[in-house]
Amino acid sequence: MSLPLSTLIGLRYHRARHRNGFISFISASSTIGILLGVAVLIIGLSVMNGFERELQQRFLAIISHGELEAVEQPLADGAGLLEIATSQQGVEAAAPYISLSGLLQKGKQMKAIAVKGIDPDAERQISRLPEFVSSEAWQALEPTQANIIIGAGIADELGLAAGDTATLLLPQQSTGQRLSSPQRVAVRVVGLMRAAGQLDNQLGFVHIDQARQLNQWESGVSGISLRVSNPLQADELVRTIGMHSEQLVYVRSWMRTHGFLYQDIQLVRTIMYAIMLLIVAVASFNIVSTLILAVTEKRSDIAILKTMGAEDGLLIRAFVVYGAYNGVLGCLLGVVLGLLGVWSLPSLVAGVEQLLGRTILSADIYFIDFLPVELLWSDVALVALAALSLSLLATLWPAWQATRIRPAQELGG
Repeated sequence: MSLPLSTLIGLRYHRARHRNGFISFISASSTIGILLGVAVLIIGLSVMNGFERELQQRFLAIISHGELEAVEQPLADGAGLLEIATSQQGVEAAAPYISLSGLLQKGKQMKAIAVKGIDPDAERQISRLPEFVSSEAWQALEPTQANIIIGAGIADELGLAAGDTATLLLPQQSTGQRLSSPQRVAVRVVGLMRAAGQLDNQLGFVHIDQARQLNQWESGVSGISLRVSNPLQADELVRTIGMHSEQLVYVRSWMRTHGFLYQDIQLVRTIMYAIMLLIVAVASFNIVSTLILAVTEKRSDIAILKTMGAEDGLLIRAFVVYGAYNGVLGCLLGVVLGLLGVWSLPSLVAGVEQLLGRTILSADIYFIDFLPVELLWSDVALVALAALSLSLLATLWPAWQATRIRPAQELGG
């Protein structure tokens, strides 16, 4: 199958040796610039996709999408509020909980811990917490025994393992002007939660009946937790349900407490896309420079083609092919390099961490302690399309300049 004449001329001009070596240098620079821009953008977007996936499948799988907690605890009509919540459109499930804050002590070491009293059966409906805990530990949460599941980060800091005993220190309400000594409770660690992130250093779980005994309540709960079908609408749904509560409640959603994580991911994604496209745009300007110099160098050849009957459209298409060659080549190589980078990035980061002897993402700071990646082919297609579009746009003006050459002026002397 023969190629169109304009394509043959454009490819021949591109392969031809230039009298001016500067043209070849600028041409190679444009290809490398587009290559790097496309590759880095694919890798960066894949990392942001990975963070968003882990936020949804790991972080939001453990914390509640929304909570309604009594201002004056305990919540008197928890069952009624549960019924109102589950009847609300958009709410998938609801479960009661009791919140406790204290210190976990092992020997001389202490660690702050947020303990949540849960109903193991109801908790399965609102979170995927059991997936991050062994089945034996989950079944060991009993209403009559002081058993606790703690985050792996807390266990590592205190030197605890499953089966060990620790002391849970809980604050007590002061009487008069005297400070009350904390309540000390011996608890047995029945298992560890391994979410590979910040939550491992914060949370602990006990049975809701055991938490009720620790609070010295005969009945009642601190509040209810919600799971909604669309986490981005959690704030609105929680406020709507809170309006139906007869008791004054605090209204919280993950968007208020941890929404900055999602906003940061989206912001970084947008900034990265803008910066990388600007890099590709700068590389495309090199295509403009290459074509302008090439048109200047080929003025006599263009004049001869026009005397042989070449139309302006043919000349424009020929130089578009000439200039777009760099964009297409850089885009293809950038996609290949980007895919290789995405697939090798986790092992590369792991090797760097092993070499340095430290983790790049600390679980004390970030919600995960590893670098996630998720490749979306739609992102690859979008990046490639954007790079090709900028490359093609960069060829139009220089190609049009080739049609303004007058054969009589070029060949007359």
